[in-house]
Amino acid sequence: MANLVRPPKAPIVLDQVVDDPDTIRQMARDNGPYWQPGRTIASSKAAVDVADNDGDDDDTDFTNAMVGPTFRGQWAFGEPQVDGAEALLHHEGFHDAARRMYGWDVIVPEQVYVNLTTPIGRQGFSHTDIPEFRGVDRRNAPAWLLTAMGISRLFEAERIHIVTAVAWFYRGEAGGFRYWPEGVDGPSVLHDDTWNTAIVGDNDFMPHEVQRVGPKGSMKPGGMTLSSELDYDGTDWHITDRGSVLATYPDDAVRLSLSWKAKLYRDDAERVDADAGIGLTIDEAIERLRIDLAAGEQPEELAADTIESQDLQAQLMRRYSAYAISAPQA
Repeated sequence: MANLVRPPKAPIVLDQVVDDPDTIRQMARDNGPYWQPGRTIASSKAAVDVADNDGDDDDTDFTNAMVGPTFRGQWAFGEPQVDGAEALLHHEGFHDAARRMYGWDVIVPEQVYVNLTTPIGRQGFSHTDIPEFRGVDRRNAPAWLLTAMGISRLFEAERIHIVTAVAWFYRGEAGGFRYWPEGVDGPSVLHDDTWNTAIVGDNDFMPHEVQRVGPKGSMKPGGMTLSSELDYDGTDWHITDRGSVLATYPDDAVRLSLSWKAKLYRDDAERVDADAGIGLTIDEAIERLRIDLAAGEQPEELAADTIESQDLQAQLMRRYSAYAISAPQA
């Protein structure tokens, strides 16, 4: 039986992230093109390996819902990957907030990435982030398997605890961040100060969603696929797909959020075991999910036993979804 989910740790709001927030927007302008984060969910590659935007996954059956006007860029994974990312990876304010949240001293910053969103209406659903586990993590497992493992609550003993800071550098219309600090059944909070502020949160457990970006009635452009990209040409931002320009936006219309993720451990021994992959194997994880599927109120057989199977991917994404419909707020 799955372990009962614990409530999220209380989030921490930071009123200032960096001394010169315009430098973050300049970093974004300098480091495109940006790719569809839906590729992370659609791919059967390890979650860390999907940023090449090669388009191999465009023919999957469930990509349409994953395609939208949000684009991602990886600025650090373990080490900085673009100029200026070093200071963000080792951001003192994020680090201190993570320590306060958990009360643990072994904190390992790992990721810095940005999401850039062009005008779009409210999506109407919240989500939790992609988790990791000892032995099964972003280095060897696809995001959809990690998500299923997290939502199933079958792997809490092997869970790696992650703190996420989300910061905003956007002065356009709307673009707020709604979150549920007590869990999906509790009240929500809207954070609408989206210039040089951050929320450090337990986002693997705390549901959250982006509100409408830009004017009411905004929609994503037609023709987008998982190969669509966003890039800046020195004057404007362009959404392109295989050489065709689908839409163009001025710089101030593009919402920029920056995410920082760090892993936390109770002690150095726990970190050493996690780094060595001591814990689960992918086969063991799939077997545990198989047993859970067979024991459910509507029992079903496992579609396949390999992460290369699109049938298994579709089954686990349907059965263990990180997304929940959220009602409009007054």
